[in-house]
Amino acid sequence: MSGRVDPVQFSPVMIAVAMLSGLGATTATGLLVVSVRHRSGGYRQAHLLLATGATVATLSLVAGLVAAASQDHHHGERTGWATAVAIGIAVSGLFGCAGLLRMPGVVGSPSGAVRLLLDGVIAAAAFWFVGWVLFSEPTRLLGETAHLDCAPILLATVSAALAAGLNAVVAARAPRPRTRLAGLCCGVTNTVCGGLGVAGGLCGGGPRMALVGGVLLAVGLLSAGLAVHTTDPPGEVAADLIRRDSEYAFIPMIAMAASATYHLFQDGRFDALAITAGSLEGFALVTRQYLTLHDMRGYAARLAEREAHFRELAHTDALTGLANRRGLMRVLSSAVAAGGPVVLLSLDLDGFKHVNDVRGHDVGDAVLAEVGRRLRVHQDPGDLPARLGGDEFAVLTRRSPADADQLARTLLNALDEAYEQPGGPVFLSVSVGVAGRVDLDDATAPRHADEPDVEVLLRHADLALRHAKQQGKNRVERYDAAHERMLRRRTTVEHELRGAIGRDELRLVFQPVASLPSVRPVGAEALLRWRHPELGAVRPDEFIPLAEECGMISALGAWVLDQACLQLSRWLADGHDVWVSVNVSPKELHAEEYVVQVAEALRAHGVPPQRLVLEVTEHTVATDVDALIRRLTALRRTGVRIALDDFGAGYSSLGQLRRLPIDILKIDHSLVAEHEPVRPVDREGPPFAPMVDVVMRLGHQLGLEVIAEGVTSPTELAAVVAAGCRFGQGALFGWGVPAEHLEAMLDAATSGGARPVPPIDGDPAARLDPVDPTVARTDRIDPPRPRSAPAEPTGRGLGETVSAVAEPTGRDPGETESAQVGPGVAQDIRGGAAFR
Repeated sequence: MSGRVDPVQFSPVMIAVAMLSGLGATTATGLLVVSVRHRSGGYRQAHLLLATGATVATLSLVAGLVAAASQDHHHGERTGWATAVAIGIAVSGLFGCAGLLRMPGVVGSPSGAVRLLLDGVIAAAAFWFVGWVLFSEPTRLLGETAHLDCAPILLATVSAALAAGLNAVVAARAPRPRTRLAGLCCGVTNTVCGGLGVAGGLCGGGPRMALVGGVLLAVGLLSAGLAVHTTDPPGEVAADLIRRDSEYAFIPMIAMAASATYHLFQDGRFDALAITAGSLEGFALVTRQYLTLHDMRGYAARLAEREAHFRELAHTDALTGLANRRGLMRVLSSAVAAGGPVVLLSLDLDGFKHVNDVRGHDVGDAVLAEVGRRLRVHQDPGDLPARLGGDEFAVLTRRSPADADQLARTLLNALDEAYEQPGGPVFLSVSVGVAGRVDLDDATAPRHADEPDVEVLLRHADLALRHAKQQGKNRVERYDAAHERMLRRRTTVEHELRGAIGRDELRLVFQPVASLPSVRPVGAEALLRWRHPELGAVRPDEFIPLAEECGMISALGAWVLDQACLQLSRWLADGHDVWVSVNVSPKELHAEEYVVQVAEALRAHGVPPQRLVLEVTEHTVATDVDALIRRLTALRRTGVRIALDDFGAGYSSLGQLRRLPIDILKIDHSLVAEHEPVRPVDREGPPFAPMVDVVMRLGHQLGLEVIAEGVTSPTELAAVVAAGCRFGQGALFGWGVPAEHLEAMLDAATSGGARPVPPIDGDPAARLDPVDPTVARTDRIDPPRPRSAPAEPTGRGLGETVSAVAEPTGRDPGETESAQVGPGVAQDIRGGAAFR
């Protein structure tokens, strides 16, 4: 050859295409350069690398197209230009790939970056090997235009394969949607492949190959420029380095194996370059898999650490650092299964809610943290303090029962000390319940057949704690099976009480109030009774407190008020001159709607208001006196009368008694049942009860009527009569009986039948003699009237003579226990307090 090549003829169309390619590449480079000014941080660095690569690629494109269009270049000069273009394209590809990898989120950890590069190398080796098979002997798809003996072609093919492999891996690993990142990857790849085409055209592929390469390069730069300029940044890519790992490892190997097999079938041979590419692929794959295994081991180790950490958090209370309920249950289960002494202490702070309400939750949290610290101070190596939630704590110990009791007392004293806080010290007490393994073996303790020992021990400790609360708090109580039976009974009674009204299990009995000394029934106190088909007769002092605790007292009170007014209306319709009293609980009395409820009951049954007496216990006066006076005043405006029950029990002062809007004083049984009645000193007469005499004088001075409660014997009757008391109530005059029995007593009093009253103290002269009709008529007592109110007509007389009323024969057998006479007399006799 002469050293010159045949002149290259560029048609006008080809020149126009070349010029458009150069213009497009220049425009794309300008877009990338401008984007650098509008980005910051990692995006700015990435765009700077992309802009640099685009500038180098544009210069290489212009140089290659000018060299391809020249008509007088020797072959060596063309090879020189091809080498320059190939080097420029290789540099451009390196800058483009570096800019892609600098995009925030594409590369995570250094290990992930190395593995990503290895994946790119594996894919690049596969691309290069497949290309070598397709463009070498004996296949040579491009025929004579593929001059693989040209050195620039080798450099350009390596750069193109590396760019294509790396960009393909990045685009494939990016999460969806990945349009922007895929556009950037395709732009970088097309740029390098286009440069390969330009270099191949200069090496002998011809002007058309160079021109096609130039167009491809320009399109690639425009794609990259548009991806980073006209849209938002590709963003946090967070390429996935874990999932779909097998695809990236085996797909390139499958492609290489398939192409190698095809090459061998075509009688091809492998030279040093092909063997090098295959070896590089193998080593890269092994290294990549080693890094993957290393990362997976690191992930597994970190996962195990986090699992242990979260497991510890799941069993630890965040505020105090103690074990939580789950942690306690785990250790308790192991301790019970291992055998040996196991004692559980259940602790609850007394009055902690007040701390949160008054001082705030920040102070409350500080107090709880200090409680946790004090529990840790007093723990032995085998103890486990825990916070179960709120202000509830527990301590699991393997000490002996005696040592556990000592620990409980130590904690009781330690937690009772002041808690110093910025706003002043906080003082709290604690209640402690103790249960141990010995309680699990108690055959008398109630237990479900399938209940595990751990649950039993927890329940026993909670029951002991509850008993400590009921006994006054700030104390230590050990589990007792009797307490659990009482609690089960209490729970059953509370549950059944909620449906007692609907099941028609409640009834009223009436204890007569007699005028003295004639002992005629002139009134009655309505007492609530409950007979359950399985529990039998449930005592009022058992279910009334439960009703107050569970919120049932208002419903029971409404039912009692309605039934009492109904029965009173019937007695009045039958012509009986009688009143009925109803006990009122403090919760009812302080309810806004109670006054309306009383007025509605009177209206519904047509009962004159003065015939209804509402009894308020003296214990109610211990609450807010001003609020009590307002409620009682509102009730008196309806016309009903107010009685102060259990007077003398120790709560009422004389000043309060003057302020209270009441009409009747009911003297407590403790004042009536004095052991030694006093005989008058300066006058003749039977012995009298001095305290009753004092209350009588006080009541009369205040304009109040007085009723002596709990009169159980003729001696007490004579004493209260001698003191001037006009009304009495107690077992001597009758027990709580059904309405029809009291009606029979009223009928008997009206008919005039009478029996002599038993002698008092064996003295016939002291016998009451109500047989004399004159005495009976002068002793006739009307129902009590409100203070400062004019006397109202008494209506029809109740009979002229009656005798002392003995115990009715129709007494409910279920009332026997609650109607004992003497010091053990029940509440319904002492004060008619069956409902309060």
